[in-house]
Amino acid sequence: AEHLETFTQIEAIDYHTTHTISSIRITPYPAGHVLGAAMYLIEIAGLNILFTGDYSREEDRHLIPAEVPKGVKIDVLITESTFGIAQHIPRLERETALMKSITSVLNRGGRALLPVFALGRAQELLLILDEYWSKHPEYQKIPIYYASNLARKCMVVYQTYISAMNDNIKRIFRERMAQAESASAGNNQIASAGPWDFRFVRSLKGLDRFDDVGSCVVLASPGMLQNGVARELLERWAPDQRNGVIITGYSVEGTMAKLIMQEPDQIQAIMHRGRGAGGGGRGGPMGKEGPGAEKTMIPRRCSVQEFSFAAHVDGVENKDFIEEIGAPVVILVHGERNNMMRLKSRLISLNAEKKHPVKIFSPANCEELKIPFRTDKVAKVVGKLANLTPSLPMRDLNLQEAGKQEPQLVTGVLVQSDFKLSLMAPEDLREYAGLTTTTITCRQRLTLSAAGVDLIRWALEGTFGALKELTPKREPTNGNAQTNGNGAEKEEEVGEEIDRETQTFEVMGCVKLHIRPGGQVEVEWEGNMMNDGIADAVLAVLFTVESSPAAVRQSSSKHSHNHTDQPEPKKRNLHAKNDPEERFSRLCMFLEAQFGPSITPLTRPKLPSSLINAFSITAKAAREPKPKSDPASLSSSEDDDDNDDEDDDATAQLEAQELHRLTSLGIPVPGVEIRVDKHVARVWLETLEVECENRILRERVRAVVERAVEVVAPLWA
Repeated sequence: AEHLETFTQIEAIDYHTTHTISSIRITPYPAGHVLGAAMYLIEIAGLNILFTGDYSREEDRHLIPAEVPKGVKIDVLITESTFGIAQHIPRLERETALMKSITSVLNRGGRALLPVFALGRAQELLLILDEYWSKHPEYQKIPIYYASNLARKCMVVYQTYISAMNDNIKRIFRERMAQAESASAGNNQIASAGPWDFRFVRSLKGLDRFDDVGSCVVLASPGMLQNGVARELLERWAPDQRNGVIITGYSVEGTMAKLIMQEPDQIQAIMHRGRGAGGGGRGGPMGKEGPGAEKTMIPRRCSVQEFSFAAHVDGVENKDFIEEIGAPVVILVHGERNNMMRLKSRLISLNAEKKHPVKIFSPANCEELKIPFRTDKVAKVVGKLANLTPSLPMRDLNLQEAGKQEPQLVTGVLVQSDFKLSLMAPEDLREYAGLTTTTITCRQRLTLSAAGVDLIRWALEGTFGALKELTPKREPTNGNAQTNGNGAEKEEEVGEEIDRETQTFEVMGCVKLHIRPGGQVEVEWEGNMMNDGIADAVLAVLFTVESSPAAVRQSSSKHSHNHTDQPEPKKRNLHAKNDPEERFSRLCMFLEAQFGPSITPLTRPKLPSSLINAFSITAKAAREPKPKSDPASLSSSEDDDDNDDEDDDATAQLEAQELHRLTSLGIPVPGVEIRVDKHVARVWLETLEVECENRILRERVRAVVERAVEVVAPLWA
């Protein structure tokens, strides 16, 4: 039932084709184990994993041997270790020894039992036997049977997929088709012909129809001799010394196939009780035996031999394949512990002298294995962002330019699809990523009955800087109820069209403010994390604009009456008639609040370029070399020192003049120096020019200074 439930999920694919399943790319390659067996190249997030499964690189009669994926760098190889470091006998020698063993059993009048798996090795052995019988007429009277219902059903698949087999099968197919066509030319029909239409092999549907008389060769499943037809024939033929059992596949520990290779004197009977002298007696299954039931043992007199035709790589083939793949990580699976550890030790010893040894793992069943990998993630820039001009690579700049080069910041949406990263503008998501985008527009309405447009604008500019005034729009209304400045609704006559002007401002380029007559204010913005924060700040200013003292002062008007009975002593206005030192201290306080206490006044002024050029010309003229006839030209180096002293005195005189000029303008010091970590910025107070090598800090200081000027303005006369 579980197998039937999986049928809807099975998809037939071909070798060397790539398929994507849940963002994982898989590509099958021939494994050479059985018909249709595949190794899988799995790509996950740029990591290539080759999973061999059971595989064979041996040239046989019908399968394509396993191949190494070309042009692909494998990061992890997961491979079998069935035979450990054991080495197979060459194929030709094994076939010769196999046929010699079978014919020796037949020559002494016995029966040959070959336990096989229903799929894979059974078909290969049938090809070997059919070919040998066709070349040796003396054995053609001795029948060959394959007793497996599953093998018989599998034969239909083998007859169908000739194209998935090697050149040997395709050659036989062409030859037999040609022979069949020529033979049937006279009667207008084509006889059944093909590589799997055996001439000397018969199918045995069941032992109840088996005439067990005389010599024969039987290929029966299962290959481990645990039960089924193979086990029943073993128990039937084991007591006769003329018979023989030939093991051709891999045997697992604890199975009858593994036990009988040790040639025990007795074996346990679980399928058959009665037996005759020739091994031809018949019986039935004995059923399950209880824990205390007595075991029935039968003598084993038949011969036992092993010739490995298992479709698995041996130690040498596996080692060569691992070295050819060249993966930095190898994981060994599918093998008995001893065989696996021998192969692991051999691989470790071969990699001991390498600069970067291969990591070999042999995890036990159900053991989780974690292998860390570091890979660079590269995002491809597409859409509008791809049109941006990139900054020059650092390798194309000299050392001086490289120090000034600022990294280019690219902002966009990072999209991952099948472990591939793409960076794009939000408006390109639909075209390049196939994603549907949604914009959330937020609106908040409130009524300010006392605050006018000028007061609202003044309050917002004090917090956010200059506002951008958008084109006003005219709103024709048709008999709708409106709210006046006191919040009461008034009815208008139906059909009366009144043009009302709505003023719209934009705050920090993202929040729009619509101010309508009657104190109606609407705040509109596109919902995101940054815009939401700015909108909250705008709303906070609007909710307090009518009650703040600054707003009362801004919106107040002159009047002639007095609100007090007794005149109070006149107090000094802190914002009027401030001297330069007080304004400078307020500026420093503003800067310290932004950049910390590392604010230092500059004592030496920045000399204008005109004064520096005039001074350079004068100094050059004074230093012109005198004629050699002049005795003064032979003066000592002390004269040079005097010239340097004169230069310093002249520079000091220029600086003193510049300081006097700045003081007369009401500028107490030439400038201030701001230190933030290792970066230094200088602000010259006369022109508010900012000097700093770091562009980001320079722009930040310039913005803060401009805001400070607005707060404590006018700084100087």
